[in-house]
Amino acid sequence: MTPRCLRLFALALAAPLALSGCTSFSEAFSKTKPPPCPPIYILSDTATITKFRPGGGRDLTDVELEAEITGYKGSCSYNEKGAAVEIQVGMNVKRGPANTTRAGELSYFIAIPKFYPAPAAKAVFTVPINFPEGMDQARVNDEDVVMHIPVKDKDVVNNYEIYIGFQTSPDELEMNRRTKR
Repeated sequence: MTPRCLRLFALALAAPLALSGCTSFSEAFSKTKPPPCPPIYILSDTATITKFRPGGGRDLTDVELEAEITGYKGSCSYNEKGAAVEIQVGMNVKRGPANTTRAGELSYFIAIPKFYPAPAAKAVFTVPINFPEGMDQARVNDEDVVMHIPVKDKDVVNNYEIYIGFQTSPDELEMNRRTKR
């Protein structure tokens, strides 16, 4: 399977100018210790989601899906264009009483606020969920997402924090904040 790609070139033109006084790329990455990956965080307000069936009901019998982002696997590499960060998001999903199809979908985002307000600062990915017969829970690992960050200095890459969370509606976000422990 081909990894999904999120290209972040909002600062591609500015980055070489800002980094022109830094150590050359080959010198910066020729050490035996590999350069760091950017820090990655799962946003607590969007780490869980409860999807209700359409309509006004919001009790336990109206729940279609409940999910939690449980973690991610990631790696990064560097080349003359900058850093390539590869992330695979994992989640646990429970089927609710209102889910009669044994299927559903969830959307999550990966964002780099440093690129805001450029559209490439955030990408939303939709994951299909299928529950096998007799199972009401599923562990889902989405396809790899590859992000290209145009930085050539290993110390600068730490300024490009990456955030992961479910793409929530305003009501879903408010519910998460109300029920947060």
